[in-house]
Amino acid sequence: MQSVDYTLDLFEAMLDEIEEFLLSADIFWPLAKRSKPDLPPYPRLSTGGLLMTRDESLAQEAEMNPSQKVRHANLQHQWDLILHKWRSALGRKSEREMGMRLNLWRAYLSDLEEGSASHFDYHREARNRVQFTRLQTIATGSSKTLKMVKTIRSLDARLINLTTSSKFIWDDRLREIYPEGNFGFLYRQPRENGK
Repeated sequence: MQSVDYTLDLFEAMLDEIEEFLLSADIFWPLAKRSKPDLPPYPRLSTGGLLMTRDESLAQEAEMNPSQKVRHANLQHQWDLILHKWRSALGRKSEREMGMRLNLWRAYLSDLEEGSASHFDYHREARNRVQFTRLQTIATGSSKTLKMVKTIRSLDARLINLTTSSKFIWDDRLREIYPEGNFGFLYRQPRENGK
């Protein structure tokens, strides 16, 4: 994870442009605001990316100084208002992104099965699986969403055969945000030979 200030700056930049993003046809939105010099560039805004940025901010709360805590509380309140006002648009956008995340995760698992994917990429590729789960919490609940959830469960069954149990694979501060019960794939590592 990046610093608290970086996470809060990114969270704020995403919330500042969320309405324009939701009114667009895009799944990914290039942010107008840029990160500070010498820091990683901001990713494009997506609903899944916003949810993960929010998760990271929650994981960093214990490290925040008083002014950062106030800023964080204001951003959380702003997110709650957006979620209430734009629930339907967020649900539709989430469903579209879920399909994309599902396809990326399925392709990675296929490559892992075939031995053409590096097991070192797993921690990065798992972001697609996490975002799928997070998007599911605000998706529309349509028959299309339910079909994607059924597909992801079958992919999770395939994952068991390709991986072995592991300690949490990401920054330990995120472990409470992503418990093993709902995010079991973050507690696994690919087998060395992929089989």
